[in-house]
Amino acid sequence: MNADKFWLLFLTVFSLVGVICSGIAYWTWSKNRTLKANGVETTGVVVDLRQQWKPAPNRSTALAVVVQYTDAQQQPRVYYSQLYTTPPLFQPGETVRLWYRPEAPNDVLLEGKDEWLIPAVLAGFGLVFSLIGLPGLVKALLTKRA
Repeated sequence: MNADKFWLLFLTVFSLVGVICSGIAYWTWSKNRTLKANGVETTGVVVDLRQQWKPAPNRSTALAVVVQYTDAQQQPRVYYSQLYTTPPLFQPGETVRLWYRPEAPNDVLLEGKDEWLIPAVLAGFGLVFSLIGLPGLVKALLTKRA
């Protein structure tokens, strides 16, 4: 493989990764906005903090919250956040705001970083990869045509 083909492949991969990350970021952000706008708003209580299980030498100090709330049918529910942070977002005993879909009460959006952190990180990666790949790819394709 010569250098020009390798460079074109590199730019294509970076562009694709950037576009895919940006698309997933937008989809996640949009899903969160829709849930917040159309979901049922309620409050819950942080009942626990949990640590992601990993073997001892790789163990992290990041913790995720466990929130207990009651849905519209007065059924108790428990939400296990998938966002592990150091320090934890909330402490046990704190009251937090959350939204859930009435037809799927286990589909929950917790206030705070749960709302925006993952879309923001994916958008950042998408922007960086796109800015590296797309301009070079466009330039390479335009010079190849000429």
